[in-house]
Amino acid sequence: MDEFKTIDDNFSSFAKLLIEDSAVRFKTLRSCSFFDPVPDEWLMRISDMAEIRTFYSDVCLTSQDDETKTFYVILRGTAEAYRNGKLVGTIDTGECIGEGVFFADENISSSATVIADYKIIAAEFNKAAIDSLQADAEAMTCIDKALLLALFKKLQGANRKIEKLLLKKAIDGKGEWSSGDTGRFKAV
Repeated sequence: MDEFKTIDDNFSSFAKLLIEDSAVRFKTLRSCSFFDPVPDEWLMRISDMAEIRTFYSDVCLTSQDDETKTFYVILRGTAEAYRNGKLVGTIDTGECIGEGVFFADENISSSATVIADYKIIAAEFNKAAIDSLQADAEAMTCIDKALLLALFKKLQGANRKIEKLLLKKAIDGKGEWSSGDTGRFKAV
């Protein structure tokens, strides 16, 4: 049997199982790092709100500057994020896309174009699901913690990239090392 066909069949079967079996959907969401701070009681409710979506290679989940109306958590696969046509990051299994919809009081636009890298299965939360969560203070306490942790991880990743860029600039001779042994870079 062709290995690629087997992979395609497994992907399709798993996506179908997530759609049809709420216990498997719950277990899969529970295994995602994004949902770590969410208690099981709330995750069951959240799991029921999730629409399971599949995205194939090179399919766009979000487009930079378009209005963001949905929130995604990647259950399987990875996506690449582009800002102004340049790759700025990778979004892995368990991570989220579109978290800004929870914070904006009005329409918000996507800060990046996110494109599926091979195949993705994602839990999608539409505006109605987000409104339902926001209407419940106890639910939002759980979601807020998950969102803050996700944003903190993204900020850490951005800080690492900035540090690498500054180090590269220093190595290329476009900067100088600061005094002391901290290894910190100071641009000239």
